[in-house]
Amino acid sequence: MKPVLFIIPKFEFKMYLGFIVASILLLGGIFLFLKSRVSNIKDLKKNITSYAILMMAIITGAYIFAPIPIRTYGVAVALGFLAALYIAIKIGKNENINPEYILDLGVYVLIGTVLGARLFYFLFYDFNYLIQNPLKFFAVWEGGMVFYGGLIGAIFTGYYYVKKRKLDVLKISDIVGVVVPLGLFFGRWGCFGYGCCFGKVAPEKFPFAIRFPAKHFYGYSPAFEHQLFEGLVKHTDKFSLPVYPTQIISSINGLLLFIILYLLYKHKKFNGQIASLSLIFYAITRFLIEFMRVNPEFLGLTVSQWISILMTILGIWLYKYSKLIREKR
Repeated sequence: MKPVLFIIPKFEFKMYLGFIVASILLLGGIFLFLKSRVSNIKDLKKNITSYAILMMAIITGAYIFAPIPIRTYGVAVALGFLAALYIAIKIGKNENINPEYILDLGVYVLIGTVLGARLFYFLFYDFNYLIQNPLKFFAVWEGGMVFYGGLIGAIFTGYYYVKKRKLDVLKISDIVGVVVPLGLFFGRWGCFGYGCCFGKVAPEKFPFAIRFPAKHFYGYSPAFEHQLFEGLVKHTDKFSLPVYPTQIISSINGLLLFIILYLLYKHKKFNGQIASLSLIFYAITRFLIEFMRVNPEFLGLTVSQWISILMTILGIWLYKYSKLIREKR
């Protein structure tokens, strides 16, 4: 468990100038190297200039605001987004879809995911805390990102963009259906780093149980704080009781789903097939994983389990609807 991956230290003005000079030399070298190998010098100059401005801004920001904690959650989410975007562009090229459309869609989906995940978390799990601390809505590095909320938000913003560009909704949905589990694979390591989305207390003989430290960078770790509230541990304890490693299980689940869906995509028979299978596969596995997680229950099931049931029904409907569209054509 490591909520902060590393901290950018405060450095002296001489080091700041050194970084600037080194960056200029580096970009200049790259420019001279590429100049002899590309024909469009105008675009090359524009790109190098953009990178230079970005690099100077990062170095200057680090100099002014350091020390800066680089949070594990943010890094994991960023890696997940970039990995998913890369695979989506790769698949899109095989489908003759302009990579710029995929990039723009990624931005819309990212915004929808963050807004939806945060809204869902506070509405169903911590609404009173949001009322008392409204600015905490934007503190995404502290966890509190519910996957189903993010998925719903991404569907709305993604659908809006796809319709705006007059793209094939079902074809784009298949691409998204493949890459979302890959993003989940990275994102759940962010959950593990922060300690959120933790599991229930595991049986003594469970071989893969994990203990979270009592405190981390932000205070009490979520698992320890919950067990402290339940009276299962004491303030003097240094670790939580052993719990199911639900974040790691969810991460592995995301990777396996991505591999399966990626292989199935190459053999799909109609648009919408992969998107529907992605919904069904994830909903079923999430329903099962929820039995190991600590979440409030409603009528015997957690909120995520009820949504998993709805998502399974939606996936089955989408499969039949997509197949019917194919047959009509």
